[in-house]
Amino acid sequence: MKLSRLLNIRIATYVISLMLVASAWLPLLRPRNYMPFGFAGLAFPVLWVIVIILMAVLWKKQRPYWRIPLLALVLSIRGIIPYFAFGGIRGDVDASAKSFTIMTFNSSSMGLKNYKTDSPIVRKIDEVLREASPDILCMEEFYTNSRPDRDRHLQRIREAGNYPYHYFAPHFVNWKTWHYGTIVFSRFPIIDSARVPFKGGYGRDEDLLRLRLLVHGDTVGLLVAHFASYQLNSDQYNFRRAILPFSGRRLTKRLIAHQANILKDEMEKIPEPVIVTGDFNDVPLSYTYHTVRGNRLQDAWLERGFGLGRTFSSISPTLRIDYVLPDERFQVEDVKVYRSRLLQHFPLSARLSLRR
Repeated sequence: MKLSRLLNIRIATYVISLMLVASAWLPLLRPRNYMPFGFAGLAFPVLWVIVIILMAVLWKKQRPYWRIPLLALVLSIRGIIPYFAFGGIRGDVDASAKSFTIMTFNSSSMGLKNYKTDSPIVRKIDEVLREASPDILCMEEFYTNSRPDRDRHLQRIREAGNYPYHYFAPHFVNWKTWHYGTIVFSRFPIIDSARVPFKGGYGRDEDLLRLRLLVHGDTVGLLVAHFASYQLNSDQYNFRRAILPFSGRRLTKRLIAHQANILKDEMEKIPEPVIVTGDFNDVPLSYTYHTVRGNRLQDAWLERGFGLGRTFSSISPTLRIDYVLPDERFQVEDVKVYRSRLLQHFPLSARLSLRR
């Protein structure tokens, strides 16, 4: 083999290995100051597989620098921890009288497309909600209409799910009767509720929902978030167009980081056991996830799930962007993702109980 070819292979090995390590660590830096690094976590799963294959090939060919990708895998092991869940190996915990279920679900406007309802999507949503029957249902991008002849989803879900309590924050209203926003349905009393502005000067109108519920006699705090999205249409969800143009994505990254810090500050004000749910529009290996979860919160999927836990149907099979994050005072008993080809986001449900 020519010397130049050997050098090229060796250089490629170093570059790819360095990229893997960077993708595992750079997302922890705040995107406002290091904007390109905010997207590094998206490439991590792909790079992890590439480096494993590269190491195996080099080892088989007895190339001495096979240790370089091995070292990269060791140095980037922290990236696997939030990405891949092994908690399901332990099995579920039996439900008790104090157990309750909570679901987060970005309903993508309840199947409303170009102001027309996609009936198969609505039927699938109803089917999932009947099957899961969560005690607390948190829905982002929720749409309902107050006209009697239109889609009265709020009333229908409240009655079908036997939810005596709800809190709806309509972020957008069209023609006075078309309401879009974030909603919480509950079988437990909602004793306090508020909207916390999320825009922070960036010109976005969606708010963070902060609630207190009386769950089996205990007061529980709940924060429901829908962080800024990348504003892509349904025909734009492919890898190339999701990354480019990069300048627009950078602004969104900074906004999400800003919103993550607002949520973190609000969480610190809640003395009761707290649960954070919602669509973060960011992967587990990100500044967003790292900031919100911190040292206080558990990740329900990591505790009782197994695998990548994908909750978004497009771009990549590794996108877990919807979360249920209870604090350490809760025991995570069970978790499930409800996947369907008709849904853009997959509902995530967890069964929890307070530790005694």
